[in-house]
Amino acid sequence: MLSFLDMINHSLGYFNVNLKLKNQLYTAVGFVGNWYLLYVAVRLLINHAWFRGILFSLAFLVIMYAIAMNVIYYFTNKTTKWDPSPKIEKLLGGRRVGEEEKKRRTATPTIPANGLFTNDQILPANVELNVHEQTNLNRVVRQLIEQNLLVTDYDQMSEREIIDYNRQEHRSVPALRPDQTVPYFELVPTGSRLEVYIGVNQMERLAVGHLTSVGLTEVVTARQNYQLFLANVFITDGPEKIAGRSQTTIVRDKAYGLNVKVAYKNKA
Repeated sequence: MLSFLDMINHSLGYFNVNLKLKNQLYTAVGFVGNWYLLYVAVRLLINHAWFRGILFSLAFLVIMYAIAMNVIYYFTNKTTKWDPSPKIEKLLGGRRVGEEEKKRRTATPTIPANGLFTNDQILPANVELNVHEQTNLNRVVRQLIEQNLLVTDYDQMSEREIIDYNRQEHRSVPALRPDQTVPYFELVPTGSRLEVYIGVNQMERLAVGHLTSVGLTEVVTARQNYQLFLANVFITDGPEKIAGRSQTTIVRDKAYGLNVKVAYKNKA
């Protein structure tokens, strides 16, 4: 079995396979191979080799328990209190994640590209994204991150803080710092729809979603009764971290989303 795993490891070395996929493959192979260990244990017991048979049976149970922990960790991105990995690492003197000092955040207020509105003029809007719009959103977000116009620092939390927060609050920590507005956004009527465009500037804007409702009002009705303006657009979701095993974090991929605020006034 070890020779077979070593052969797989060398074979995968020729390909660009991420660590999670490789561990999933090892877990699957280990699950299949462990049943051979049970077969050997049963044959030993049948032949009255009690001591060796019991040892092989115990080895089968221990390995199956480890495989079950790996299935939970590598196939579901979850953890369980029955996972002994953190205790084993602590016992063996594993690495400790040092506490990082928080950087001071700038107190400079962010003024949206479309100006300021009072709270009684603003309503949240529901936005839907089709495949094309989601692709555009991913493209714009990557561009904004590359130009340091969006900060991805996991809210300046250290690995230890992310682990504690996730285990206590059962919530993930997104890479994007919350409440970051984009440099340019615009609401564009296209037939019966209101498209949300964002970008580094007006020249490079892309359609990233369309409004379905403003507050509790369907967008068609809202357009008939009010003049609508984009008050602000925030990028939400994206990659996030959760607590993993052995006092480490793991990154989960999540599609980017939009948090859109719309200003309105009655039509004259």
